[in-house]
Amino acid sequence: MKKLAVLLVCMLFSLKCLVANPVPIPSVDITELMFDAEKGWMLEFNSRGKPEVSIVKLTVASSSGSAESNYLPVFEGEEFDPIWVRFVLTRDSMKSDLNINPLGDKITVIIEYYWEGYENLDYYEDILIFGNYQGSKINAPLEGQSIGYVGYRYCECDVYYYAKTNEPTMGAPNNTSKMKGTVTGKIYDKNNQLLQSNETMTFACYYNDCYYGNAIYPFVPVENGAYSINVLANRLNNDYIFLSSKRVKIKSIKIDIEPDEEVEQDIYLLEDFTDIKEVNIKDNSPVRIYPNPLSGGQELQYEVGAPVKSLDCRMEIVSMEGHLVFEGKITDNVGAVTLPHSLPSGTYIVNFKFNNKTQYATRLIIGK
Repeated sequence: MKKLAVLLVCMLFSLKCLVANPVPIPSVDITELMFDAEKGWMLEFNSRGKPEVSIVKLTVASSSGSAESNYLPVFEGEEFDPIWVRFVLTRDSMKSDLNINPLGDKITVIIEYYWEGYENLDYYEDILIFGNYQGSKINAPLEGQSIGYVGYRYCECDVYYYAKTNEPTMGAPNNTSKMKGTVTGKIYDKNNQLLQSNETMTFACYYNDCYYGNAIYPFVPVENGAYSINVLANRLNNDYIFLSSKRVKIKSIKIDIEPDEEVEQDIYLLEDFTDIKEVNIKDNSPVRIYPNPLSGGQELQYEVGAPVKSLDCRMEIVSMEGHLVFEGKITDNVGAVTLPHSLPSGTYIVNFKFNNKTQYATRLIIGK
């Protein structure tokens, strides 16, 4: 009887471990793109999987059509840890010809795979949009340049970040230190006077699909409101600037940054930092939302470490295009909200307003 009890405990413990540590989904992500005078387009991929995963088909698509790859990544190694395989495809790697427009295109990679012991196929896809193609957030690579991932694909704050570099590393990890430019200029207050402040301020480029992560650029203005920031070599698109947890609207900035380039851009505040009242927040994380990512149909849980009733707290959820998709009054410090089931998967910004002023903002990913 004791042996049976021990066996049941072990089975339950193993089941709990499986739930707490789910097997990662196999993936093949686009990590670098460049165009070569002889080979044409070149695409680098970084794939992740486990030995019990078999990829049976890999397709690359562009606006001109699609083609199947002759090469398929194989995951060989210890079964306990995810295995990474980096590889490069060119036009010669495909079973049929595939054109990618070097001036701008939408590239999609799709894999079909199955798990050992299961017959049903699963799918995974990744997308890169660049150049003059609709929806692009980064210019086409010039001769001798490439577009590459910035950071670690699966880190929560680093997803969706691409930047350009003058030193391609096709087949090797990207050198992110070579994927930046510099923006300099002066900051003016809402009265068009040079800003006198030595406090740390921050650009947060939520336009690039993430509020926090590699697209966070802290800086401290120097004498006469001058500033200088190293930024990713992509499209800088900002409508706000941050001081601590306070967000201040600025005259929109939309500029394309080339690697190793210096661009002059003045910043004009449309409101004062002093116009935004400080909120007495407890702890270092005043607001917490979870689960994040959020699956369709799940409730979004929240915890607010501030007096929500006396400060008239409201939650807003905004799409990356700036559309308000949810708004509701927060009356309890801990609670949950149900979001519309029609919301498409993607990245959203969750704003918490106190007395009609945004005091905290964070990113929310909604999956399928």
